[in-house]
Amino acid sequence: MWGSRLKTRFAKRDGTDLSRRPPDRPQVLAAPPRGRVLVVVPHHDDEAIGSGGAIILHSDQGDRVKVVFVTDGAAGDALGYYAGQDYLELRREEARRAGTILGVREMVFWDYPDGRLAEATGLAERLSSLLEADRPDIVYRPSTLEIHPDHWALGVAAEAALSRYRPAIADFRYEIWATVQPSHIIDISAVWERKRKAIEQHETQLRYNNYLRMVEGLNAYRTLYLPSARYVEAYQLGSGA
Repeated sequence: MWGSRLKTRFAKRDGTDLSRRPPDRPQVLAAPPRGRVLVVVPHHDDEAIGSGGAIILHSDQGDRVKVVFVTDGAAGDALGYYAGQDYLELRREEARRAGTILGVREMVFWDYPDGRLAEATGLAERLSSLLEADRPDIVYRPSTLEIHPDHWALGVAAEAALSRYRPAIADFRYEIWATVQPSHIIDISAVWERKRKAIEQHETQLRYNNYLRMVEGLNAYRTLYLPSARYVEAYQLGSGA
């Protein structure tokens, strides 16, 4: 009784609507949804960092997984450690090695200029054409909350393309530079070592940032919703589902 009176007085004092509910707890997925999987990522390493656990689980259950790397990754060597080498091919080879560990069956490299994806014209239309040609059942892509400009630009373009895509589709937004409001989580404890090994293949990027420590911390933090797990990936389902 006292609590209800306090709520009423508090609501009257500052106008706060205490009848509003907090977001629902995320749904725990026992396994990823079955179907054809399309993963679109801005750079070589984002596939393993953002959704590496889910990709492995999809592959293990027999789903076809295709990854599209949208930029060429050329801006990833700001200090010139790899000057004189074919840096673009080096990053592609890292992605191929990681893909073998993740169980990716197909990779496509679009080679948009790294760091300038927000300037790209026709990206949403190209993604729309990809969806129509590939007919995926599940898409993993960046959210529009991402802080990195390439991640954000791909999230915006993917959202536009998915809004025009008519068949029902599971649109999962992964998190890298920014967290999402999770609608779904999945326990990746059993495949964490494989995800870690896939990230380790991106040696050119680990030379600049300790992504292993960062991702391990993020995936450990997400066990807040599932204390029985050691590592969890969180996703926000888009409205196209």
